[in-house]
This record gives sequence, structure tokens and C-alpha cells, in this order.
Amino acid sequence: MRRSKSIPLVAGLLFGLLVLSPHLAIASGQSIGTISHIHSVRAFGDQVILGTHEGLFRYVDEKTVQSMGPENFDIMGLAVFGKRLYASGHPGLGSKLPEPVGLLLSTDSGKSWKKIGLQGEVDFHLLESAGKDMYGVDSGSGNLLYSKNAGQSWVSQGKNLFSDIAINPAKVGAALALREGKLISTQKSFITMRAVASTLTFTSIDWLSDSLLATSGKTLYRSGDRGVTWKKVSDFPESVSTVTQSSKIIAVVSGNSIFKSIDGGKTFKKM
Repeated sequence: MRRSKSIPLVAGLLFGLLVLSPHLAIASGQSIGTISHIHSVRAFGDQVILGTHEGLFRYVDEKTVQSMGPENFDIMGLAVFGKRLYASGHPGLGSKLPEPVGLLLSTDSGKSWKKIGLQGEVDFHLLESAGKDMYGVDSGSGNLLYSKNAGQSWVSQGKNLFSDIAINPAKVGAALALREGKLISTQKSFITMRAVASTLTFTSIDWLSDSLLATSGKTLYRSGDRGVTWKKVSDFPESVSTVTQSSKIIAVVSGNSIFKSIDGGKTFKKM
């Protein structure tokens, strides 16, 4: 999931961490208890970043997260494409952003945000990006929206049926999605779609370049044929709710812990 979705496990992940804001001395860092929710976990370069109720943070380890910018807003949806960060949600205390914030773009790692569109209209709770292809779930209407021009304009594909979406980076309009744990494939941005047979029940999915990853139970899988067959990559101590990847790392959330691989999934280390 280069994925922007609400992840139940992360409420526990927050507990006991320490927020080290770049605007405060380390000694005056706030308890992680002041961050009430994490809505999204994403790989970003060699980092793992968190979209939270209080803004964007970099995950360092179980005791440390760091603020990535001064903008205080509730990031309900977060997507990553290369060095571009897309976000959606609600303005925080003191923010001059509209309610809801619509679609925002940062090209400086979250230090500043540019308004792309839908300000005052849409709060995306699921947000996915790959090139010009984008999907977002509008929390107000419950509809799945699709953009073929990087968020400049959107069309509704009707009520959202999916818990996760992975965009095929090699073909515009092509994607895989999860519906009640089963794979759904489309070549036409979910205007038409078909089920992909599998004995696995999936919890998350992510697609980057030729790396298609998905999780089921405590196991991470990889597919080389667009989801038709899957090979086990690694097992984890607890159920995996999230997989996210960049060109440099793969990260999974297992139970209340984050594990990271820097060798394409051959080995994972707890962060």
C-alpha cells in the first residue's frame, strides 16, 4: 500500500513513542500520546513516514518519530510517488487550509504543501498514486474517484468497494484491488473488472515498478504475473496489516511493530 488508509493496528503503535519536533529542543519532546491517530504508513525513499491526526511524521524507531513540517493538519489520506507526497484530510488548530483540505502536494518532503484541487469539497480516506493515475475514496459520499491527470480532474466510479488499491505502474487505468480480502483486477480504472482466483485472503497490496507485494495473515507474498500466482517472501511474528515499498525499502507493519528490508525482501529488521 503505498497506501493511504486507516490502519487499526497503529493506535497501539503510537503508544510509548516520543515526538521530537524540529521546532522544539529534544528534551522538550512531546509524548506520542499527543498524536491521537495514525492513518497511514508509507515508504518514502529510505524512510518510513506516518500520516497522523497531527500532521506528517518520520518513524525512526519504537521510541522516536520526527515531525516533517510545520503544517498542522489531520492527514486522512497519504500517497507517495517518487519524491512527490499527496495528502488529504482536515485543517488543524491554527491552520489556514480549507475544510476539508482537498488534495495537497508536497515536493519538499512535507515542509510545504500546494493546493491541487477539491479544496472545501473532498476528504480522501484512501489515496493511491502512480504517475498520472490516482484513486481516492471520498469520505463524504463514499465514492471511489479516479484521476488520469495526477489529480487535476476527477470522475466518480460509484460507491467504493475496496479496502486497498495497487496501481499497475506500467499501464494507465490498470490496477488491482482488495474486496473482502479477494483480488479484483481492472484494465479500465474499475469501470469494468474481474475477480482473480486465489486461495489466499489478503489484507494489503502494493505495486511499484515490477514488484507486486501483498500480505495474508503473518506472511508477505510477491507476484511476478500480476497477481495470478504468489510466492512467499517472509513470515512475521504477528498478522501483517500493511505493506509499503519504495525503490529503496520494503516496510511491513506486523502487530504493533514495523519491519524494514533494504535488500528487496531477503531480510527484514525490526525498526
